Amino acid sequence: MKNSGDLRAAAVVFESGDDADAAMAVAVAALRHAGLRIGGLLQVFGPAIGPCKREMNLLVLASGDWIRLDQPRGPEAQGCTLDGDALTRAGQALHEAVQARPDLLVVSRFGKQEALGGGMRAEIAEALLSGIPVLVAVRAGLREEWERFLGSPAQVLPTCADTIAGWARAQATAAS
Repeated sequence: MKNSGDLRAAAVVFESGDDADAAMAVAVAALRHAGLRIGGLLQVFGPAIGPCKREMNLLVLASGDWIRLDQPRGPEAQGCTLDGDALTRAGQALHEAVQARPDLLVVSRFGKQEALGGGMRAEIAEALLSGIPVLVAVRAGLREEWERFLGSPAQVLPTCADTIAGWARAQATAAS
């Protein structure tokens, strides 16, 4: 990654029980209302599908389409239920969002797959290297991997819609 001082990225770092997705969704709605062009993906959890598991969906901001990220394997399914094909479709949607050059790119997660070098990591890097501001949700336990990906300490935002929107507005102002 290039000098991280040149990167316009912020992580909404969250712990279990924090609702980063809701805070990001409220911030996105406010930013759109203010006229900013927002691309990317928002994660939205659906109904319970088993003990401690909920349906995982992504809202594609440009089209309003939905991508279900988990494989419905029944309530007794153990382990990871991530659908690799769905993750590939999400990566393609994120790539298309980068090509549209939005004022802000929202990434639903820098998760385990990205920490391992896969998932949507290439698309996140493409956006950062293109100078597009990137807002990403990062579980607290993966913050170190996110910072290693960036090459330096990350700008961290709380799970507060007003703070998130303020950071994004400042990025849009700096670019104009």
